Amino acid sequence: MAEKILKSVILVESTAKARTLRKYVGRSYSVMSTDGFLKDLPKSRIGVSDDYQPEYITVRGRGKLLAELKRETLTARRIFFATNPDARGEFLARQYCELFGVNPKSHCRIWLEELTKKNFKAAFEDMRTIDENLADSFQAKQLLDKYVSHKVGEYLSMKIWRGVKVGRFRAMLLKLIAEPPQQKVLTVGKILTPTALQELAFKELDFSTARTRVLADQLYEGINFNSDGYAGLITYPHDRGISLTSENREPAAVQEYLTENQFKLYELIHAHLAEEKTFELDDTANDATLMAALDALKVDWSDFYSAGIASLIKRKYITAEDSIYKVTALGEKVLDALNGFFDEVFSVDSYNEVTAQVKEVAAGKAEKISVIKNYCAKFNEKFAEAINSLGEDAAPQNEPIEETEEICEKCGRKMWIRHGRYGAFLACSGYPECKNTKPILEFLDKKCPKCGGRLARRSLNRGRTFYCCENSPQCDFATWDEPQIMTCKICGSTMFAHKFKDRIPMFYCGNENCQTRSNHPVNKILEDVRKRAEVRKARKEKAAFRAAEKAKAPVNKSARRKGVRE
Repeated sequence: MAEKILKSVILVESTAKARTLRKYVGRSYSVMSTDGFLKDLPKSRIGVSDDYQPEYITVRGRGKLLAELKRETLTARRIFFATNPDARGEFLARQYCELFGVNPKSHCRIWLEELTKKNFKAAFEDMRTIDENLADSFQAKQLLDKYVSHKVGEYLSMKIWRGVKVGRFRAMLLKLIAEPPQQKVLTVGKILTPTALQELAFKELDFSTARTRVLADQLYEGINFNSDGYAGLITYPHDRGISLTSENREPAAVQEYLTENQFKLYELIHAHLAEEKTFELDDTANDATLMAALDALKVDWSDFYSAGIASLIKRKYITAEDSIYKVTALGEKVLDALNGFFDEVFSVDSYNEVTAQVKEVAAGKAEKISVIKNYCAKFNEKFAEAINSLGEDAAPQNEPIEETEEICEKCGRKMWIRHGRYGAFLACSGYPECKNTKPILEFLDKKCPKCGGRLARRSLNRGRTFYCCENSPQCDFATWDEPQIMTCKICGSTMFAHKFKDRIPMFYCGNENCQTRSNHPVNKILEDVRKRAEVRKARKEKAAFRAAEKAKAPVNKSARRKGVRE
């Protein structure tokens, strides 16, 4: 029997990057994806001690993956880390050193600015040790932000109600939306930075910042060029200036290998790398004016803007109507609660000062703990003032019960909006006599592709969102996929987006009988989703039946103590 070859393992944080690198390494190497953080700060508690030390725990759902990676690396000849070439990637590489027993002072770090075979070979030969300063710079911001957002959440839970919280960047962004900046122009410079790319894609392609980031990642992580193998088209798009890889492929030469949106973005990058553009702006709070305002304030926003906007919308601090952002009543409450106490520590100047200090940590000119302590000393002083203003009897408040016009179909009383561990729901005001509850449906200005009724959004536990028809259960249309503003060009039905873990969404017409759905790849995906749902439903019904039968079975008195039934 042939002896099993002991392989060296290269760990990356993305399945797409792992797929590309597998084409560059020999049979004695294995490339595996970690899917990002394996351990992180807990979500349900602060996770940062009073002396600013972290408490990292295994990320929910990653335990099985972590165990598998430990098994695979246990007998590896060597372990290398090719995480992204930035502070976050360096922190992950250091975390992996600890998890998999690698000396961070060994030459284990592969720094990949671009994913091409030539560049990988050069980077592999030029491996280095973990840059502790760079890893510390990421950790400094991570710990500081978690500490601050959790503490502010404690204050807001007493000032407003439980679950209301906001961090440094989101507080600054919320204030900008409340007071729309009077920016007249947006200028995208000759150097294509991550911020410039997002601004350019928004104005010329109408791509959201989130979509641009996903597409840019794909262009960096590698495209399959068939006989030419896998290669990236642009350098790493989230840290410094973005440029084409050393292979410098013309857009026309790669168009057949790219999706429509990948090609649009690559063509834009290729055409505008050395050209400055200026766009006229209006005075409303939309993405373009906010980007321009952040640029004018010299705020480093490219990595946080799309997530910040999404969080403000999810928490119902702002609404997005016709691409214009407006602060809600709850958002105004948050701003009022922060006003007068956190103005200085949540100011633009303070934010930029911390950003500059974090860069000093990366350069080895400042200590991680000093940056955290200096900011948090100022913050804790303001936090104490805010808490003291509430009085000695202050305590966390529950979100107030809202009366609705909806009538309970079981007893005729009005339904109330209540809040539980899985979010808001409708409950009969006659509780406990009437225990009727219903989900809250948020009706959308989009039509059901099956019956023409209004579509409704329903929020479930763990932040999941479900879409159904207002005529349910008479109409059984239901989907996890998000309805889009655009409609089908052929039949006029609502379009939907099916999202994937590691690539851009797949758009499709919701009308199953539309000619665009003929041989569409989403058909098989949706059929698999339906089958899995049917299997889960059958299991639940079977379990409920067994429980009912067990409850009806007579107990053998002589075996009662043993819990045995006849």
